[in-house]
Amino acid sequence: MRLFVGRLGSFVSLALSIAGCGHTAIRVDGVMRESSEMRPLQNVPGDAYRQVKFFVRTASDDGQGTERCGYAQVEGTLESEDLKNAACVPADAQNDAVRIVRQRLRAYGVQVVRDGSEAYDYAVDVRVAGVAPRQPNRLAAKAVARLTFSLRTDDAANGFFNGVDLNAAGAAFASAAKDCALLDAEMSTFSASSTQPMNPEFDMMSLAAGAVDNAVGCDQLARFFRDAHTRFPKAPAPPAPSP
Repeated sequence: MRLFVGRLGSFVSLALSIAGCGHTAIRVDGVMRESSEMRPLQNVPGDAYRQVKFFVRTASDDGQGTERCGYAQVEGTLESEDLKNAACVPADAQNDAVRIVRQRLRAYGVQVVRDGSEAYDYAVDVRVAGVAPRQPNRLAAKAVARLTFSLRTDDAANGFFNGVDLNAAGAAFASAAKDCALLDAEMSTFSASSTQPMNPEFDMMSLAAGAVDNAVGCDQLARFFRDAHTRFPKAPAPPAPSP
């Protein structure tokens, strides 16, 4: 079965290969499009992120590689049986997502550095992959964009948290992250994701921008970064004893 959909005036195809019948695995090769306009930003303080610097990169830059396809064991089969569904995003999905994430972060007032040689506070790893359903239902395939924020520890003393009481700030961050539904988040590392149905196409602008919104677009997290220096100042070092 082949569906033809438009993308910026051109035609692209969505190929769905189905082998056999019954509980036979299916594979969905997704096709993406990109909205021409960015959706409205979330309502957060405009100056919240003006002092934070992010370095956005593809997740493959961390040396772990990138897997475009997601696999799921077909429901009702044994783990020993090689009956799995697959859902795959296009090869260029990751690079497109990185570009959109950078654009979306800048729209929130974040400073996005050009490369890793510049000073930055958080590295943002961008990963886009398919999510396969357990049922042999091609319409249930999804695409997910996940952003992982990692604090740059080797230059932390000169970065955003310079002059900040890290213990006090860390507790406040954890509370804000919980309110933002960022599970198991710490100030040193946190992540956010966005998911969309893949059939017959998914909107990369909406998918990648949604992942950014689910992190920095949360009001509680934005206020944490805006107020960190005034709410959690590091106590001055005691004066050296007189000789």
